[in-house]
Amino acid sequence: MKKQSTGKGFAYLSIAELLVKIMSVVYVPLLIRILGGVGHGIYVVSYDAFTLIYVLTNEGIQRGIAKLISELHAKDNPRDALRAFRLSRSILIIGGLFASLLLYVMAPYIANAADTADATLSIRALAPTVLITAILSAYRGYFLGRSFMSANALSKVIEQFVNVVVSLTAAYFLMKIDTVYGVAGGTLGTSIGALVAVGLLIHEFRKSRLHKIRRKDQDMETYHYTSKELVQKLFSYAFPITVSAGMIHLGGFIDMFVVNNRLRDAGLVYVAAKTAVSELARFKALIFVPNTIVVALAAVLLPGISAANVVGDDKEVKRKIRYAIKMVFLVTIPSFVGLTLLARPIYDVLRYGGGGVELLRYGSITIIFLGFVQIQNVIFQGLGKFYWGTITLMVGILLRLLINYILVGMPEINIMGAIVSNFVNYFVPFVANHYLITKVLHYEVKLFRNAIGPIIASIFMGITIFFLGKLFAMVEAGWLLSSVLTLVNIGIRGYVYFVGLLYTGGITIDDHNGISPRLYHKVP
Repeated sequence: MKKQSTGKGFAYLSIAELLVKIMSVVYVPLLIRILGGVGHGIYVVSYDAFTLIYVLTNEGIQRGIAKLISELHAKDNPRDALRAFRLSRSILIIGGLFASLLLYVMAPYIANAADTADATLSIRALAPTVLITAILSAYRGYFLGRSFMSANALSKVIEQFVNVVVSLTAAYFLMKIDTVYGVAGGTLGTSIGALVAVGLLIHEFRKSRLHKIRRKDQDMETYHYTSKELVQKLFSYAFPITVSAGMIHLGGFIDMFVVNNRLRDAGLVYVAAKTAVSELARFKALIFVPNTIVVALAAVLLPGISAANVVGDDKEVKRKIRYAIKMVFLVTIPSFVGLTLLARPIYDVLRYGGGGVELLRYGSITIIFLGFVQIQNVIFQGLGKFYWGTITLMVGILLRLLINYILVGMPEINIMGAIVSNFVNYFVPFVANHYLITKVLHYEVKLFRNAIGPIIASIFMGITIFFLGKLFAMVEAGWLLSSVLTLVNIGIRGYVYFVGLLYTGGITIDDHNGISPRLYHKVP
């Protein structure tokens, strides 16, 4: 198996994450058509509960494994890296089993606390997934730490495809029994998709003989860690990363409880409140589509910074930080402009209905600060400053909780208050983290210089969207033709933005060569 560079690894994971999110975005309207607005509101409560448990038991330790594996290989110690993987896999199996049982037992209490007792069955249906994804996280962490991104990328795409097909099929047939069963059916694909992905990575692991260490790869004079020391290092990395990742997803969990209850206080009846929560979930699904590229960047950045930092290569650390900041601007600024200007056409194409367009139109600016906070946290983690980002995120979440409680409970604002709190949740940590990176750690981050190219290119892109929108509006079209025209608009928008970046210097030949040298010669 071939190791990928940061640029190529980023490209592989970006494409995979985008395909996963595109499938998710297509999947949501189909699921809503099957479950209905109320059924989807129940589904959102179930999935938010599962997501938080998943993050707490898997995401942090997956990144911790990647960081530890990359550091050990940087020191020419693959033997201990393999031992660390096997130890972490055993820990994840035990922890995943416990978390699965806990989620199953706590399901009715979680559902009642969210004022959605009907979510009990679907939460329990998701419980086995925690164990399966725990095993999956061990393998993904190892592949990530070794910079074998293609296997991880392929497993993500296949996992999501199986998830979508199985979930929609099960939801369709079980809805004939009852809405509660239909919602539970809509979660079944999560377990089966993860199981298929585990099988794929185990096969790749053994086929590539990663369970064997060649003698010439091992530095026999390097220090060998005991099992206890490896476990201690793993937990010293995984625990703070878990807390940090949990902070990001805790916001959604807070929304599940506070927004649900405050919407009722604002005068919305049960059905209207669940529909509003469903609209908020659709908004989040859309803003997390471009964010998947940032997630891919974070995945390749952590082991890269960790490996450079552990061998004292400060020049490489600075280079990777500059690259990451530049990529965040390149992704988030056009995403914000595109989602703001194309909110209505996107909702029409996805058949999300009229409700929620304003959420996307006014809330998409959050994409920029969400992306930065995720990358800033990874920078802290790679440099061993694990709790800095966690503390700033905690401040953001407390503000989110307060704003949700005040604004969502106001009848004239209700669900729009969640958009305000979402923005504050990430803007405040962004400002604090930027100060820590530049003034305390003394790493230079030139925000304006990196932003100017994407801003100018996005202005040209926005003008293109405006005139194409006017042109397409003259065409009498049904849903299918409108969908095609919207996709054409998005495609032209992307091309204009990309060419604009080349002419403004927002992206250079070196950036191209890091991903695909041939790509540069295919544009004017």
